[in-house]
Amino acid sequence: MEKFFSPRSIVVFGASATKMNLGQIVLLNNKQIGYEGNLYGVGSQEGDVNGIHIYTSVASLPETPDVAIFLTPAKTVPGLMRECGEKGITHVVIESGGFSEYSHGDHTLEYDVLAVAKKYNMKVIGPNCVGTVNFDMKMMMPFAFFKNIPTGGRLGLISQSGGVGGSYLRAVAGYGIKPGKFAATGNKLQLDEAHFLDYFIKDPKTDIIAMYLEGFKRGREFFDLARGCDKPIVIQKSNRSPISAKIAQSHTTALSSDDSVVDGAFRQAAIIRVDDELEFVNAIKVVRMPLMKERRVAVLSRSGGHAVLTADACAKYGFEMVPFPPSFIEKLKTIYKTRVIAHQNPLDLGEIFDYTIFTDILEEALKLENYDGVLFNHLYSSDFEGEMSRTFLAGVEKLVEKYAKPVCLTMISDREELLKIQQSQPFPIFTSPLEAATALHVSRTYHELKTLRDGRGKLPDYSLDLDMVKTIRSRCVHEQRIALTDEALTICASAGLQPVKDMLIKNEILPEKIPLHYPLAVKLVSRDASHKSDVGGVAVNIRNKKQLSETLVSMKDKIQKIANPPAIDGYLLQEMAPEGIECFVGGRRDPAFGPVIVAGLGGIFIEIFKDTSIRLAPVTPNEAANMMKELKAYPLLQGARGKKPADCQALVDIICRTSALLAACPDITEIDLNPVIVHPEGQGASIVDARIFFEEPTVT
Repeated sequence: MEKFFSPRSIVVFGASATKMNLGQIVLLNNKQIGYEGNLYGVGSQEGDVNGIHIYTSVASLPETPDVAIFLTPAKTVPGLMRECGEKGITHVVIESGGFSEYSHGDHTLEYDVLAVAKKYNMKVIGPNCVGTVNFDMKMMMPFAFFKNIPTGGRLGLISQSGGVGGSYLRAVAGYGIKPGKFAATGNKLQLDEAHFLDYFIKDPKTDIIAMYLEGFKRGREFFDLARGCDKPIVIQKSNRSPISAKIAQSHTTALSSDDSVVDGAFRQAAIIRVDDELEFVNAIKVVRMPLMKERRVAVLSRSGGHAVLTADACAKYGFEMVPFPPSFIEKLKTIYKTRVIAHQNPLDLGEIFDYTIFTDILEEALKLENYDGVLFNHLYSSDFEGEMSRTFLAGVEKLVEKYAKPVCLTMISDREELLKIQQSQPFPIFTSPLEAATALHVSRTYHELKTLRDGRGKLPDYSLDLDMVKTIRSRCVHEQRIALTDEALTICASAGLQPVKDMLIKNEILPEKIPLHYPLAVKLVSRDASHKSDVGGVAVNIRNKKQLSETLVSMKDKIQKIANPPAIDGYLLQEMAPEGIECFVGGRRDPAFGPVIVAGLGGIFIEIFKDTSIRLAPVTPNEAANMMKELKAYPLLQGARGKKPADCQALVDIICRTSALLAACPDITEIDLNPVIVHPEGQGASIVDARIFFEEPTVT
């Protein structure tokens, strides 16, 4: 990968010797900004462009370049790549479009590119991309002119879109953030976001990684890399709407859309997710400072009105504005003479005009153990206080480094002044109290997620009867049906997920003795009915054998009167579980991220409230416990309104075991346990129903 960012020589295919085109722009741009490597062009006519020679063939090149850039029609690329392979060129950037993104799913050209790359052991970025940028080397692959190239940046930026990537490069520069390296992945035919993430994680010159993505090619590999990364990762992930409106066959599928899986994976890996360009930039700015350890904030403000706005913003994010201690108030009296304004949090500094006093007060606030961060509103006139404000800003930067606490500084002045400050000052500033508070919330959330991630603990070592799973799957495949309810519960039991006591009967005629205790529930067992209650296939609270017989006859009669009635494979009799909170645990296999575990409020409320938490499976007990804490229904599990707490440890165990089963059995595509009835603390939980779907065998 290093050659893509530090090439000693570059050849551009499609460069014209006689007229300006994209290939020529790449060459001229690198020449003008000071790239010190060798530059070559290959085009239809031989010639020179500003001292760069254009050749008519790869074989004519005087050396083997480190990187070849293609800006030629798509159909010419495989042939030119073969010539590169013969020349010994191993790193290729295909900036040309016109591959499958415009050919209605025809992947012929891409197959040809991959075949050539495999033959000559090539690494390929693209197609349909703008390549890489190394600002320190002043090396630019995009087909656009650049000027005033900054050096010394520590930000690694990855973008699936060249256009969005270019706008984000300009955006971060406009806020005084120096990018170090940039990569556009394009169609990700071979190299994808996981490859570049791995590179930036290992790159000693990259401190922060920021990305714009529209989708994942290898989501699980990406997740594993991110989860082990100590560098902050900021991602804007677009393409968030559901791909299909198809009715899901299970609750898990309905509740774990592609984007909710991304959300869960990001939380689990401590990735900072943002929604737009401003959030993107502000997140990068705030993680450059020490992180907010807890939620205690001191607010200092030159404007009383802005202090009130800041208090509202702090309340929005649940920050604690604890009162200043008496010792701090006494110290203030030695720093300046107060006349009007009360000493409280927020502290109004509107009567102070000596900028050294601001710095002294800020330092005293940072010294206090009562606070984890500071929000400072600096309202000033650029005409009279501009230079003093820059001096103050430099002092703030030193204090942040000294006390290892974040200071989100809101600079409030005229627009032109703020633009100058943002572009020229390395210390991050914000332009409104809400923006500053939001940034501080990002800092606190990132620290919290990072702490949870790093303290996830070990995965339990569960005993799983995988032979049982294979046996039931083989039976289902042979009979071309889904797993029946009793089979699903048998699989659960083999994974340590013990269901309530039950008994299967094949028809409505009962045996003499039933080894179950009343009251009972009756459930239809049918290969055609995934949702039994929808066809009248569930009855509960049956008190005796006479009522049970009548229920079976009535259920059969009701089902047979349905248009296109489902097959009746039997009836499952179950002992009624004790009362408790109905929860849901499920999982599915995501195309990008693999096994996913979902937990939430269950029963009839699952699709109404959609109160769920999602993680990639398998999960540890700590991760499962954190899933529960994310739920809006968590207070119910804690024992709301005087009720006893639920047995959360039992629910944690079910979440972990279900995730382990899904992770260990690739043939299981979906699993639903609904409801899981969680009883009071110490009394466990009851699994009363399960659905399992297997992957259909591939037809060859």
